[in-house]
Amino acid sequence: MTEVKKLDDEITSFTVSNGNVSFTAIEWGCTITNIYVPSKNGEKVDILLGFDSLDGWKKGTEAHNAIVGRFANRIRGAKFTLEGKTYNLDKNDGENCLHGGNTRYEKQLWRGEKYSDSEGEGVKFTRKSPDGEQGMPGNVDLCVIYKLNDKNELIWEYSATADKATPINLTNHAYFNLNGKGSAEGHHLQLDCKSILETAADSAPTGKILNVDGTVFDFRTEKLVGRDCDKVEPLKNGYDQCFITGGNETELVRFGKIWSDESGISMEMFTNQPGVHVYTANYIGGKIGKGGVVHKPHDGICFETERFPNAINEPSFPNCVLKPGEKYYHKTIFKLKTEN
Repeated sequence: MTEVKKLDDEITSFTVSNGNVSFTAIEWGCTITNIYVPSKNGEKVDILLGFDSLDGWKKGTEAHNAIVGRFANRIRGAKFTLEGKTYNLDKNDGENCLHGGNTRYEKQLWRGEKYSDSEGEGVKFTRKSPDGEQGMPGNVDLCVIYKLNDKNELIWEYSATADKATPINLTNHAYFNLNGKGSAEGHHLQLDCKSILETAADSAPTGKILNVDGTVFDFRTEKLVGRDCDKVEPLKNGYDQCFITGGNETELVRFGKIWSDESGISMEMFTNQPGVHVYTANYIGGKIGKGGVVHKPHDGICFETERFPNAINEPSFPNCVLKPGEKYYHKTIFKLKTEN
């Protein structure tokens, strides 16, 4: 069941429910504002951080639960060369461009409509990103589908076509907290990932791939999210790294699971992307969220399934360029479950 509601003259919200799990998404930023899941005690828990009002979503600066692109994550030096032409981008993260620079997709108006297919029911959002937006080449037609099925699977699909060659990397910057409040450091996390992209002090990849054996990045055996946050180099303030999933755009792979003993809620995760950026909300300290809560670092955790950051400048990384006549396709599934 999908409920449609006008929030103001421009923006519509869509609430999708299977009778057990539900989510709400709005046209502003193609943002998922809430995901409600029953806890082991039977109460509904909103497992996303965020805001209580439309004004909060408009003024937020942390990309809460919104689409980021045209190229998610960092492009080193805020520039790249493609087909013989150099493109200069916004420097909004030191010398780098982060999540599209100053004209972010999360602050744009998308158009939504009810959607359903054999996998589930939900909402489809579309937007045209014009040639030159964010300094990027080409007009790009964007489509994002959020859907839910009776298996309690949240399925997120992203697709795009372009009339010029352009780098593309879309993701959703959802901040999860399976208890709905407090720190996410006590969540259990298991990742199938055997390696990560090495990052420099500016949090952009160096181009090297590191094995996680014997490091704080080894989650192949479950451990608490916060156990080693203060040991993560180079900043020692939490995780902000791209883990390599082994995925490719023709098939889904499982990349991990996160769960909370307190709520009993677990989330198993799958994607067709080569990477997932694991970010422990290191910079949300002092931000005011739902219910007037003042957040601390690590109150949430993000799983940004993605192409590799800075891939446009690293020849050894998998291709990130979308050409005319091609279609970009990205799929991620979060399978929710409540255990006593």
